[in-house]
Amino acid sequence: MTQPPTVEILVSIYETLRIRYDEANSILTVKDDYCTMSYTIKQIIAALPSSSQPLEHTVDQLLYGDENREVRKVAVVFAANQEVLQQAAALDIELIITHEGLYYSHHQSHPAVDSSEIFWKREQFIKQHQLAIYRYHDHCHRHTPDLLTYGLIKQLNWDTSIIAEEAEATIVELPLVTLEMLIDHLKQRLNLPYLRYAGSKDMHCAKIAVLVGFRGNGATVLPLIAKHKLDAVIIGEGMEWEVPEFVRDAALLGSPCALITLGHAESEQPGMQHIAQLLQAACPELEVHHLTANPIYMIG
Repeated sequence: MTQPPTVEILVSIYETLRIRYDEANSILTVKDDYCTMSYTIKQIIAALPSSSQPLEHTVDQLLYGDENREVRKVAVVFAANQEVLQQAAALDIELIITHEGLYYSHHQSHPAVDSSEIFWKREQFIKQHQLAIYRYHDHCHRHTPDLLTYGLIKQLNWDTSIIAEEAEATIVELPLVTLEMLIDHLKQRLNLPYLRYAGSKDMHCAKIAVLVGFRGNGATVLPLIAKHKLDAVIIGEGMEWEVPEFVRDAALLGSPCALITLGHAESEQPGMQHIAQLLQAACPELEVHHLTANPIYMIG
């Protein structure tokens, strides 16, 4: 007749099973924490939102890398400047999706024969760290809504205050605030150390146009002011002698309209963060980062 196991044997078996269970659970936890899946660059590009209409001319293209390469780590950036490239290399990023060009021009995609040595040093860094780089500029602007503008509106918590969408601007209507309150809100929501403005801080603002990037020129802004009877315009940047001079004259002639200039990068960073979130939702197993550089200007 077989003897039943002793208490000591049962305890030993229990301890052995518990240890093995804990080891297995630890392995599963580690796998969950680092559960990423590779996508080809071509698949990632296809997952990015695109224009509803085909674009006859576009700067959007893969500048470096092979579209069939499989990657796990992606960075979405406003500009792939050297500060951002170094961040990406430190994080082992394999693909950078950049809104602006690499070589200080909207259209130049690679160094030219007579380019500064800075161009060639940057290209050498890109190749040394095997960084694939995709330019994503036109499709996100031609998407409906414009993803860069919407990202800024969303960051400002104004997405429920939209009253009109124009080709290059979004019009919002807010509860009556002063220009000073508006400036404080922008600096706080966008984490800006400073911005530039024209107008009296105690003037009241309700109808506001928001234009990101380089859209703050007279041909675009002045018709919007007349059409929507705007109290304020928020731009990324524009010609210094166009809208600012109009705002100066309008105030002296009794029809004040405030102007707030955020900076090109500052106006489009929230949109790139929004795009990073959209890409993460479309490719959940991908590791997506939104990288930024320090502000380029300082106040002297």
